[in-house]
Amino acid sequence: MRSATALALALSVSVSTLSSAQVVSSGPPLPFEDAGACPFEGCTYGQWTAKQGVVVRRERRTTSPVAFRVSQGSRVTALTGVVVTRKAGRVRFRVSDELESRSGTVRVKAGDILYLLTYQGEGFTKAWFDGRLYDSLDGTDFFNAVCDSNPGRCTGRLIEKPTREWWVQVRDADGRVGWTSQPDAFEQPGG
Repeated sequence: MRSATALALALSVSVSTLSSAQVVSSGPPLPFEDAGACPFEGCTYGQWTAKQGVVVRRERRTTSPVAFRVSQGSRVTALTGVVVTRKAGRVRFRVSDELESRSGTVRVKAGDILYLLTYQGEGFTKAWFDGRLYDSLDGTDFFNAVCDSNPGRCTGRLIEKPTREWWVQVRDADGRVGWTSQPDAFEQPGG
């Protein structure tokens, strides 16, 4: 009888813990990988020129073997990229608002948290809210210099910036293909 009571208590605690974890975990699944993303205004893939020496790896891991190196002044073709959000940014709203996105309208209330994933440029971002991913969400109500100087004019406040890394797949003049996490080491059209 004691073991049955102990088992029931243990199961009760386990279920209670799972329920609490589900409530706390209202953010997006991480890491969030955004394949094909180019994360700034005017960002384009294509011909890039190395501003310094760059290590290119076989796979999208810093521990992956080196595929080749690009020397300063050399050109590569940036084929695509993946923005990996390791920790989502967070915006807390001080008042209710309706935010437009390509995926539909997001209706937030005071105190709600919006999770930021990939910045898309011009104040637009991929975001997570209430268990759903939103593409091209208009973030001008919180991605705005006015919000820094006069927070009262903005409906939401950035309380935590996202932690991201950007991997770019490149091909050199010899046709070798690999990945680099050093896109800032290249001169990029539009950048």
